[in-house]
Amino acid sequence: MRRLFAVLACIVLLAGVSACARIPSDSQVGTITVDPESGAQTRVDAEGPKPGDGPDAIVRGFITAGASFNNNFSVARSFLTDSLAAEWNPTSSVKIVKREVSLDSVTTNIATDSQTVSFEIPVSAGLDERGVFHENEADTSATMEFHLRQVNGEWRISEAPDGLLVSRTNFDNMFRPLPLHFYTPDFNYLVPDLRWFLRTSSTATDMVRATLDGPASYLAGAVVSPIPDNTSLTPQSVTTHDGQADVGLSATGLDSKTRERIFTQLETTLLSLGSVTSLELQTPDASLTSGVPASTKTTAENIAVAISQDSLVLLSGNERKSIDKSPRMDGGKSPAVSTDGQSIAWLSKTNKEINFFDRENGSSNQILVGRNFVGPSFDRFGWVWTVDRDGSDLLAVRSSGELARIKLSFVNNKDVRAVRVSPDGTRIIVLSRSKDQSRMDVVGISRDGDNKPTKLTGDSTLKVATGFKKIEDVSWAGTQDLAMLAARTAEEPAQPYIQKVSGTSEALGTVSEGVSITSGGDTSSVRVGTRNGELFTYTSGSWQRLLDSDIRDPAYPG
Repeated sequence: MRRLFAVLACIVLLAGVSACARIPSDSQVGTITVDPESGAQTRVDAEGPKPGDGPDAIVRGFITAGASFNNNFSVARSFLTDSLAAEWNPTSSVKIVKREVSLDSVTTNIATDSQTVSFEIPVSAGLDERGVFHENEADTSATMEFHLRQVNGEWRISEAPDGLLVSRTNFDNMFRPLPLHFYTPDFNYLVPDLRWFLRTSSTATDMVRATLDGPASYLAGAVVSPIPDNTSLTPQSVTTHDGQADVGLSATGLDSKTRERIFTQLETTLLSLGSVTSLELQTPDASLTSGVPASTKTTAENIAVAISQDSLVLLSGNERKSIDKSPRMDGGKSPAVSTDGQSIAWLSKTNKEINFFDRENGSSNQILVGRNFVGPSFDRFGWVWTVDRDGSDLLAVRSSGELARIKLSFVNNKDVRAVRVSPDGTRIIVLSRSKDQSRMDVVGISRDGDNKPTKLTGDSTLKVATGFKKIEDVSWAGTQDLAMLAARTAEEPAQPYIQKVSGTSEALGTVSEGVSITSGGDTSSVRVGTRNGELFTYTSGSWQRLLDSDIRDPAYPG
């Protein structure tokens, strides 16, 4: 049993004059029973409006009842007029109140005729209409206004904003993060698209419907789905029994390869529920219980590259290994290694050149010259990515010197600090800084038939880690997590965190004097390099020193 605390509570109405009232936070919403297997909410005790309730009690009850989502938020809808109850969309957005905010300090403004109640409250994060998680920048507030009128002598809300306003405790009890999956354009890999879903018994249905609607806006054009447009669920819900999910789709005329890809896409998505262990897919043309293989992880060597004694070295476990015919770095820095481990690129001491080393034949050459580059990043197709710090254009270059120039419009007047391409090659992180505030954007990559990058995709970028004042370095940690050195205030030293794309962050303890961070295929391979040349790895909840001298800029493939 978990107790949900009210996000907002009593509003004191001062009759006849405009008034402001405090919103205490000690009202009870009720209790929740949770199925430990599925995480589904099974019962919430929440009270509807009482006879004679004034506008204050009606608004209070409506907001607190938003934590009760049984029967499509029927209790919350009972505070609304019939017409608004039919139109109100509670999941069009979710706003999460800042943890540190005392709800007792929040005030409401009440009109003299008692027909309008409004308030402003700081919020830390929220969900959009697709269930994509967004953190808010500092000093973000939500203003909410309610209009009321009397129905058969009782006050009811006639106008209210769509969406929910919840405390962080309520949000964690109500929603869970689950990845949808879409394909890379070559159909070799599945790319996670993390969404947040209500903890209901219909989560499997919600996940399939969200998949049919397509990827999040920042991924549009970077990933693909084999499911044809306008495909619907038939029947309109997903049923499960003994761990098997039964999904029916309306699409007809599909070839066997397309059906198998759809099966694999939906199976991978539904397996993340935990309660689903297998899938049967029905279409008008066929029934499937297996699909075509596709991986959620790209193949990468379990080694990292670094610089030691002004030479390139490989890191494997707690050993450093010399590289045959390794060129002298001459003060070079920020090395990057290709997915197969055979190519290495690095930034010159002056930041003006990107150099390339081919391990197979031992040759090295300069592949790009500019003004003030950031360190390079390989994608799985062999393109080396960088950008001039002024953020004018993203640059992707091959070892042959072939160049792709891509407009980077969202970082105008900012200092770009790092770019990192995801292991599947569909997304790029751009870390920038403006004045005293860091910013990190994830955006999709569009490519032509030869896998040459052509543009950034999506209607907008996905901003992540906006709750951090400064971010010193970042790396992909698998396909849906980021490892970063960050601090929530300008005064604190940057420390290691895991940040989910479209999700929350988790602190990984402290490392003194950390200056670079990298990770391999998952969060178990996070490495931090320090200012004095030490190398630390995160193991079993603590940091262990692997190497204690002359190791700079460690980097896993990517």
